Amino acid sequence: MAAGLASCPACGIDVALAAVLLERQALSVIPAGPGTPFVGDAMLSRFGEFLMKQGYITAAQLDAALGRQRELAGAGVRETLGQVLLEMRVMTREQLELASVEQVQELQSALRSANVRLEQRVADRTRELEQAYRKLTELDQLKGNFISNVSHELRTPLTKIKGFNALLASGDLGALTVEQQQAVEVMGRGVSELERLVGDLIQFATGARGEMVLRPAVMPVAEALERAVAALRDRAASADVMLACHPPGPGVCLMADPEKVRWVLDQLLDNAIKFTPAGGRIEAGAEPSGGRVRIWVTDTGPGIAEDRLPELFEPFHQLDGSATRRRGGTGLGLALVKMIAAAHQGTVSVETRPGAGSRFVVDLPAAP
Repeated sequence: MAAGLASCPACGIDVALAAVLLERQALSVIPAGPGTPFVGDAMLSRFGEFLMKQGYITAAQLDAALGRQRELAGAGVRETLGQVLLEMRVMTREQLELASVEQVQELQSALRSANVRLEQRVADRTRELEQAYRKLTELDQLKGNFISNVSHELRTPLTKIKGFNALLASGDLGALTVEQQQAVEVMGRGVSELERLVGDLIQFATGARGEMVLRPAVMPVAEALERAVAALRDRAASADVMLACHPPGPGVCLMADPEKVRWVLDQLLDNAIKFTPAGGRIEAGAEPSGGRVRIWVTDTGPGIAEDRLPELFEPFHQLDGSATRRRGGTGLGLALVKMIAAAHQGTVSVETRPGAGSRFVVDLPAAP
């Protein structure tokens, strides 16, 4: 019979009850001295109350036996309640053994009832959790669809604004004063920023639905890294931040979607510039690492507290969530970086501590 079973699968005998009956049979052929403890009394809790409830003894007899037990304990003699009852001739050993069997049966019945109730509660709770999970999944899907639909709808008016802004800037709609040219330039930068945000929303909604399309190709890492750094060098200079590039050798290539990898590089560099104070330094580089390519971006920014690291890659979340935060954005950047890395069977990690800057590392598969 397997260990831990309450009953034998072959014959159906209750294991605990059989053990008590066998012990009773064994003890019946062994002479018991007056000081021999009664097994049920030693093993079962609240035995005296059970004896009284079953009518074996009265409340007065139980009080007298408990009083006698305390007297003996005061004299340094330790006897169980069963021994005291035997000595007082209130019960026989056979009665005590039979009572112990009855209490075992009662306890087992209570245990079975408790198990049934527990299993029912677990089943009910499981159903509730399954229903909650289904609702969350539906809400998440609705959110993804909403973001995707709204983002695509925004693109149409945005394209018109961008087109007319270009016509104004080129002078095709007439000459502009200096003030008007400056206003058109500001509007153009705002349109570009809005276009980037809409693109991020569409990309996130697509990835959240598991529909991110990859077009992998052999991609030289040095060229992509140098182009990403060059594109943001002026912005870093205007923020008084040094931007250095450490490209790998010309033979280091990725097997990845070039457009999405460039987006990852732009996002990591953009974040580094955004959070690095004036006079700081940002370095970007890459190196082969055991069949993969490790791309990294380090900065001398404020760093991140360890207990807040899990929040970094949550979508629509920024560590500074206050209404007066200094840096804008949708909070999708790093969530998308992680999503793109995962789509390439890669990983993204961060090493940081407050006051010591941060180092973001993306591992992607190398080209064969």
